[in-house]
Formats: sequence, C-alpha cells, structure tokens
Amino acid sequence: MSKALVIGGDRIDGIKQVLHAQGIDKIDHWTGRKPGDVKRDLPANVNVIVLVTGWLNHSMMYRIKHVAHKRGLKVVYTRNSADGMQRVLEAA
Repeated sequence: MSKALVIGGDRIDGIKQVLHAQGIDKIDHWTGRKPGDVKRDLPANVNVIVLVTGWLNHSMMYRIKHVAHKRGLKVVYTRNSADGMQRVLEAA
C-alpha cells in the first residue's frame, strides 16, 4: 500500500487522479492554511510528499523539506495542476 501526503491547494482532484494512476491508493491532504499546520507531524507511513507550491508559505515548505530529508522521503513539487504533476512523476 502506497501513501502520499499532499500539502497545499484547495481543489486537488486532478492531482489525486494522477497519484492513483501511479499506484498510490491512500492520499492525505493538508491545506497548509491553518497556523498549526506547520507544527503537525508527518504521518509515519507516507511514501511521497507533494507540495503544491503556489499555496504554501516558506516556513511550511522549509519544515516539510527538512523533515522529509531526515526521513528519506521523496518530495515532489508542483503548481496546482494535474498536467504538471504528471510530468514531474514521469521525470522521477
């Protein structure tokens, strides 16, 4: 079972479809708008983190990158589009 965490954005249906097509069957979503979101702990069983760059502040992005690097998780950056997400996943 593969799991992804999408952080940022409001409507991520297109991104969810792309992730499902890549075999990821469990997707969590944080909007990143609540002040407490920066302090949230990443779920233990996440395989990939998707950062929707147009909807995140710098402190959230820095913290997630730092924690993901320490845990050896893959981080994918996209603007809020399914086409961009598809290209990023194909390149990886």
